[in-house]
Amino acid sequence: MQYMVVLFLLVAVFHTLSAEGLHLSNLSPVCLRCICHASSNCNKTIGCSGGRCGPLQISRQYWKDAGRYVLPEDNPNRDGAFPDCAEDHSCATQILKQYIIAHGKDCNHDGITDCDDYAMLHFNLKSDCSVPIDATNYGLRYSTCRPTANLDDDDDIT
Repeated sequence: MQYMVVLFLLVAVFHTLSAEGLHLSNLSPVCLRCICHASSNCNKTIGCSGGRCGPLQISRQYWKDAGRYVLPEDNPNRDGAFPDCAEDHSCATQILKQYIIAHGKDCNHDGITDCDDYAMLHFNLKSDCSVPIDATNYGLRYSTCRPTANLDDDDDIT
C-alpha cells in the first residue's frame, strides 16, 4: 500500500512539474513581452532568416533543447514543424517557457532568478548564459522595457 501511495505522489509531482503545469516565478507577461521586444521588436511577421525564426528569433537547436514543442495537432518530426511553431507568437512563447524550464538559472549570479536571467539565457543560450548582454542590440532593447517593481503585468509593451 505504501508503494502505491509513493508512486501516486511521484506521478502527481511529475505532472505538476511538466512544462504545461509548472509555474515559473518571475516569468511574468511583462517579462515575456520584453524578451520578445528585445529579440525582434516583437515583429510577428519577421519569418525566418539566418537560421532564426519568428518574433523570438528561435533557432532549430534552441527548439530541440526546449523539447521540440509544436503547434496543436502537429508532429515535431514534420519538416515544417519547427518554423511553423517558431513563427507563431503563442507557440514560440511556449518554446521559450520550455527552454527556461529546462535550462533556467541565475545567469547574472545576483542570487535571484528573474527576467534578467531569462533574457540572458535566451540570448546567450544554455552553454554560458552569464555573458553580459548590455552592449548588444538585444540588450539595449531589453533595457528599454526591462521589468521593474514599477511595471504592472498589464502594461502594454510590444
